Amino acid sequence: MATEAELNEQVAKLTQQVQQLTVDLEAAKKAVTTPPDTETLIATKVAEAIADIKVKLDGAYKARDEALQKVAEFEREKNEAIKAQLLAEGKHKELSEMQLAEKDAKIKDLEKANTELARNNEVRTHLAGLEFRNEKASDLAFREITNELVRNEQGIWTHKSGKSISEFIKAFASDESQSFLFKPKTSSGGGSTAHHSTKGEQKPTSLLNLSNAEIIKRAAEGTLRNN
Repeated sequence: MATEAELNEQVAKLTQQVQQLTVDLEAAKKAVTTPPDTETLIATKVAEAIADIKVKLDGAYKARDEALQKVAEFEREKNEAIKAQLLAEGKHKELSEMQLAEKDAKIKDLEKANTELARNNEVRTHLAGLEFRNEKASDLAFREITNELVRNEQGIWTHKSGKSISEFIKAFASDESQSFLFKPKTSSGGGSTAHHSTKGEQKPTSLLNLSNAEIIKRAAEGTLRNN
């Protein structure tokens, strides 16, 4: 069985891995707005990079959470052993103090869970009005947004910049680097359009007729073709 020090070292490494993967993900998303040599090449590259990093990031989060759970279980078993020893030695005062400290810690954990639940519910409510490509895209947006939120002096959840949750989510949704998360917008009416309709079916005749968002979407789905 791993020692507490070994478990803590594992958690530290996994946390560092999560942070690095998050940086890689941000870099991949920013590539969406980089002027490409060819739209097809850049769209395929970005879509593959984002998908690969997303899988690795999910795995890193899972591994870190499992390691943290092992550390918590290790601490629980150690504290139970200490309490049993105190009881056997008749040190009732020390035992009571330890039990009281555990109750205080549980209360703080519950308070933290309740405040985070309120934050999550508010974020989910605002995200419900957005059209994501799929559930995974919605989950990724939720995670990125909540990671940017802090509680101010009044105990209210806001973005680090001071924006309210609704303001930050609106800015997040309009950020071009986040466009790969959302369903592509279709244009209609006067002016140039991204698609030509024939009998209700959209068949682009050239990659030049597709928006960047549509190219990235099709590249991720494996349906991108040169026409």
